[in-house]
Amino acid sequence: MRYIVVSHQRPNLSPEETARLYAAANQFYTGMPEGVKLEADFILADRTGSYSVVNVPDRATMDAIMAPFAGLVNAEIHLLLDPPPAPQA
Repeated sequence: MRYIVVSHQRPNLSPEETARLYAAANQFYTGMPEGVKLEADFILADRTGSYSVVNVPDRATMDAIMAPFAGLVNAEIHLLLDPPPAPQA
């Protein structure tokens, strides 16, 4: 299953919350579970959010990956469909 995750950092995080956010981001980039692939990732120029495409075995895995970000970011998670096959010539 492929999802796009649109996340925006919550404003006015405390220093402790910011540290938790950076730790969660580090884990996101370095500790993906087996069977999970980060297919694309774009960080906003002002570093307040990102757009990520993640391929996971199921929604529960996606939710587990995002759990450390709870309360630190506002995230939208959308299931993506594969593109239709190209027309045959």
